[in-house]
Amino acid sequence: MIKGRALTYVSLLLSLVLMLTMLSACSGDADDSAASAPKVDRLIIGTAPFSQESNVRRIVGQIAAVQFDIMDEHLIGLDETNGQQIPELASEWSLEAGPAYRFKLEKGIQFHNDWGEMTAEDVVFTVEEFMKEDAIGGVRAPLVRTVDRLEIVNDHEVVFHMKSYDADFLNIFARQQPIAGITSKAHFESLGGDPTMAQEPLAATGPYQFNDRGESEFIRYERVANHWDKDGDFKEIEITFMAEASTRLAALLTGEIHITNLPDDLITIAVNEDMRTVQGTATLRRAFLRFLCCYVDPKAKTYPMHPGSPLQDANVRRALNKAVNRDELNQALFGGKGETMFLNNYHPTLGAGWNPAWEARFDESYGYDPAAAKALLAEAGYTASNPLETNVHVYKDASLPGADDVAESVAAYFTEIGVKVNLITDDAATRRAKSRVQGYTNHLSLYDTSAAQFTGLSVYATNTSFSRGATTPAADAKFLEARRASTAADQDRLLRELGNIIYDSYADFPLYYLPAEVVVNPDFVDEWVWPGFLSGFWSHLWNVKGTR
Repeated sequence: MIKGRALTYVSLLLSLVLMLTMLSACSGDADDSAASAPKVDRLIIGTAPFSQESNVRRIVGQIAAVQFDIMDEHLIGLDETNGQQIPELASEWSLEAGPAYRFKLEKGIQFHNDWGEMTAEDVVFTVEEFMKEDAIGGVRAPLVRTVDRLEIVNDHEVVFHMKSYDADFLNIFARQQPIAGITSKAHFESLGGDPTMAQEPLAATGPYQFNDRGESEFIRYERVANHWDKDGDFKEIEITFMAEASTRLAALLTGEIHITNLPDDLITIAVNEDMRTVQGTATLRRAFLRFLCCYVDPKAKTYPMHPGSPLQDANVRRALNKAVNRDELNQALFGGKGETMFLNNYHPTLGAGWNPAWEARFDESYGYDPAAAKALLAEAGYTASNPLETNVHVYKDASLPGADDVAESVAAYFTEIGVKVNLITDDAATRRAKSRVQGYTNHLSLYDTSAAQFTGLSVYATNTSFSRGATTPAADAKFLEARRASTAADQDRLLRELGNIIYDSYADFPLYYLPAEVVVNPDFVDEWVWPGFLSGFWSHLWNVKGTR
C-alpha cells in the first residue's frame, strides 16, 4: 500500500515536471517568435506627396507609379543588388524572327483577393490598357508604334508580334519602370471599368496588397500570406505624405516615421541624432532641368510649335546653362555628392553612345561663365534695357528632396546675369494638363528620374513620346533610327550621333548624377537593399528588414 502511494506521488511529480518543461518550451518558442518579428508591425515611410494619386495605373507618370510598385509584379524583375534584369512573372523570354518577343509565364501565381491565376490573357489585357489614348508615362507611344498584334499561345505563353525591332521594348515590361505591372482582367470586368478612388486598384500579384488610402494623406498595404516569391518583413507598409522636409525629419527623430529622404543639410542633422543613411546599390539617378518650349506640333506636325519663345534660340539656352555654378550648387544643396552630368541620358560607363568630347568641351560649352552668358544674351538681343524674361517651376518632389531649393537657386543664378525670372508654383494637376498639350512655351522645370536610356531620350530629349523637353526634328528622326537598330554597334553609333545633335544645339540642361539615399531610424529599420535608380526612387520595399 505504501509502495503504491509512493509510486503515485512519483508519477504525479514526474507529470508535473514534464508539464513545466513543456510550458517552458512553449514559452521559449513564443519568445523566439516574438524576437524574430520587427519591433513594429507597420513600417511607415515619409515622403513628399506624389504628383498624382489614382487607383488607375495607366494614368499616372513613372514617379507617381511608385504607389503601385509594392503591389505589382512585372514580366521582368530587377536584381536588388545590381539593377540587372531577372525573371519575375515571366520565367523566360526570347527575341524571334519577325521580329517577335515570346514570353513564357510562371504557373500558379495568384492575384490578390482571390481573383484567380495570372495568365497570358491578363498580360494582353494589361498591355492593351497601356495602349489606350489616356495612358501616359512614356509607355503608350512605343507600344503603339511597335506592337503589331498579341498572340496568346496558351495560358502561360504570349507572343508580341512587332512592326519593327525596338531596342527599348524589354524595359517597358521590366520593374525599372514601375508602371506596367500585370493586373487582373477579371477584376476589371467585375467593376465594369476603371476603379474609382473609393474602390481599390486592380488586383495584382506582388508581395503586398492594397489595404487603405487617405487621399492626400497616406497609402497603406498589407503583406500577402505565403507569397510565391517574395517575403516581406512587416505586416503592413504605409507611405505617408509630408511635404516639408523639416516635418519629415522631426517625425523620423520621434519614431513617427521610420524611413524618409531629406536634403543634405537635414541628413547631417539626422545623422548627428543617431539616425543612419542607406544608399541604393546601383546608382543612375539624374537631376536636370528641361527647357519647356520647343516642340513639334502634335496635330499639325510642324516645327516649332511656339516660334515666339525666346528659348527657341540656342544662344539663349546656352547662356542660361552658363549662368549656373554647378559646383557651388552641388556643394550647397547636395553636400558635393552629385557627379557632374555632361549630357542627360548618357554616362561614360553606364550607357551606350558616349562621346568623350562632351566632357572635354563642357566648360567651354556649358560651364559657369556669367560674362560669357551675358554676351550670349546680348547677341540674342537681350540687354539691361530689354532683358530676357522666362519662367522657372518651383515644386516639391517625392524622390528629390530639396527640389524647390534647387529651382529657386537656379532662378537666382539667372537673375544675376540680368534675366527677369518668374517663379511658377502650378499644382501637379495643372502642370500635368499643360504638359500633355505642350502648353508651356517659355519655362524651365527641374526633373529627377532614372528612366532607361531609350525611355529617357524619348520623354526628355525628343518629341517621340510624352515629351517634356526641347528638341528638333533632326533629333527626333535620329532617335527613332537608333531605336530601330538591331545591333549594339549600330545603336552605339546612332546614339552618339543623337547625343551630338542634342549637345551642339544646347537643348539639354544637365546637372548631376545623384546617389539614391534615405535616412532610417535604426530603432525600427535594420537594412534595406534596393537598386535606388528606378523611376520613382522607392522600390523593393519588401526588402526592408526591421530591427529586432
